[in-house]
Amino acid sequence: MKNTGNHIARRVAASTEPSPLTGLRDMLATAFAADIAAVTPMVCDVLRDEIHVTSAPAQRDFIRTALVILARQSGDLAVRVAQEFRSRFDATLLFASKPKDHSPGAGLSLTDETHVDVDIALAQCAARLKEQAGADLFQVTARIAAMLDKPALDEAENPIAPLELARALMQALAGMDFHQKQRLIAFKAFAPALLCIVPDLYRHANGLLAEAGVLPEFKAQNGRPIIPRPVQPPRANAVVDEGTPAAILDRLLNGRRAPGRLPASI
Repeated sequence: MKNTGNHIARRVAASTEPSPLTGLRDMLATAFAADIAAVTPMVCDVLRDEIHVTSAPAQRDFIRTALVILARQSGDLAVRVAQEFRSRFDATLLFASKPKDHSPGAGLSLTDETHVDVDIALAQCAARLKEQAGADLFQVTARIAAMLDKPALDEAENPIAPLELARALMQALAGMDFHQKQRLIAFKAFAPALLCIVPDLYRHANGLLAEAGVLPEFKAQNGRPIIPRPVQPPRANAVVDEGTPAAILDRLLNGRRAPGRLPASI
């Protein structure tokens, strides 16, 4: 998507942090916020289109109000996204370091949210992001687990899980002047843009951690690690059978003849 995903400078700045986890958190917080700011005008266009195609007057009013608030407070939204992501990142890491006897991010207002529509919207958004991000999400999760000295991370322990990104945006919207229904309308209008933003964030996260020496050779495809097969070094003083097909082909490619053989007369 145009104007998003260009975070090389942020990645370079994050690489100077003594702690790779701190660098990762700060890079993702500022990158996510910058991308949200970049796509907000397009999200406003989406809401304008929804107003034109919505027949119910009450729903049109909800969408129109959501549009006005988002357009007026778009700068505040980006700042709040960065703050919420940092807060949730730290809270989730704290949870990962403790026994699993409570929900991650306890004490944050979003974890007390009981409205079913919000829970459904968050779960659906996270599921689409997880499917879209694929191997990049798997790789960065494995790298964070390695830094935490854990064999693996479940979703509740993962500070960069799609659900955490979705919650950061939802909570940032909650700090604005939206009523709950308007907040859901605005959140859902961001969904298509998130499908482009989040995979790029994970790619930059993997690049940052690999450059920092965290599982630098680790790769994955379709959620599974790719483990290169070990290459057996040739044995010293190995005897090569010049009559094998492989040896014959090698001689042909290199313009050599079999030892002891003369070229056929013409």
